[in-house]
Amino acid sequence: MSTREEYTPPASREGRRRLAEWAAGVAAALLLAGCQVFPERPPVAATYDLGTGERGSLANALAPARVTVSAPAWLQVTAMHYRDVRGDPGRRRTYADNRWAAQPPAMLALVLERALGAGEGGGCRLQVQLDEFEQVFHGGDRSEARLVARFALLPVRGGKPLASAALTVLEPAPTADASGGASAFRAAAGRLADEVAQWLADTDRTLPGGLAGVGHCRR
Repeated sequence: MSTREEYTPPASREGRRRLAEWAAGVAAALLLAGCQVFPERPPVAATYDLGTGERGSLANALAPARVTVSAPAWLQVTAMHYRDVRGDPGRRRTYADNRWAAQPPAMLALVLERALGAGEGGGCRLQVQLDEFEQVFHGGDRSEARLVARFALLPVRGGKPLASAALTVLEPAPTADASGGASAFRAAAGRLADEVAQWLADTDRTLPGGLAGVGHCRR
């Protein structure tokens, strides 16, 4: 018994080979195009915060009923701002791959509320205006956190402040980068809370009748 092999003309074999090469080329081109259309994902931004603050030694009777922190539009974002005074001191810049977990006014309010024991005693309201919150580079690897704030203590009723003050806090950064800046701002926020607590205690001593006096912070 004999078998018959089908005869394939040379031209047909060559055509199939060329077709296979063409298909492989098309597949490679599509793969390359896919890589161009779908680039690698950008790195995830590092996120920082100011912590929740630690309860200080301010007496409950001097603690404000609540704390509100406001700020200009450029600080109502989560971008981390810095300024390089060596090159262009008038230019405000932001880190590309680093950001705050929340807007600086909201983070600072949380620290102050916890540190001052807001809601635990008195009835006055503490209003804070955050004017600046940026990392400043002076040269080489030297930078610092710069926090500028104004604050006023308002009585239970009425809008005329019982006392007001302003403060600038400068805190050296351990490293000249976003991480170092975040660490410095945590320390600066703590210092601000301590300074405000001392200011409240001083106001209580100098105000006739103290903060618990009639028409002041008594609920």
